[in-house]
Amino acid sequence: MGTSSIFLCLLCLCGALGLSTSPAPKRLRCYTCNFAKPCYPVPTECQDDEACGISTGTSEQGENIERRGCLPRSQCPLQGHATYWSRSYTLLHRCCQQDLCNAATALQWLPNPLLLTTPLLLSASIIWGGHLLH
Repeated sequence: MGTSSIFLCLLCLCGALGLSTSPAPKRLRCYTCNFAKPCYPVPTECQDDEACGISTGTSEQGENIERRGCLPRSQCPLQGHATYWSRSYTLLHRCCQQDLCNAATALQWLPNPLLLTTPLLLSASIIWGGHLLH
């Protein structure tokens, strides 16, 4: 048996035992959206050393901007800077490590009109009900 035969036997044995090389790790997918408003996020595949992120910027004038996309993991805990429409913004990065985890910020809770009118109607019925009983 020659060396090439031994090599082929070992290769077959390793494959049969499941000792083959593992596939490359799946890359993270994140939503990408620039500072433009409104934001229409598009799923994008990141590089190996990147995480999904939401970068929120504040200018000296108090204006806010937001960007989503892949960020180098080393940038996640750091503040950043950006210029948008000739204004300078200080950026705060929030990162996450799951597919499409930077979808949306928490939606502002808007009260249901029924929830606003229920206490008013309840108060009115108590007041009017009290007048009717006297």
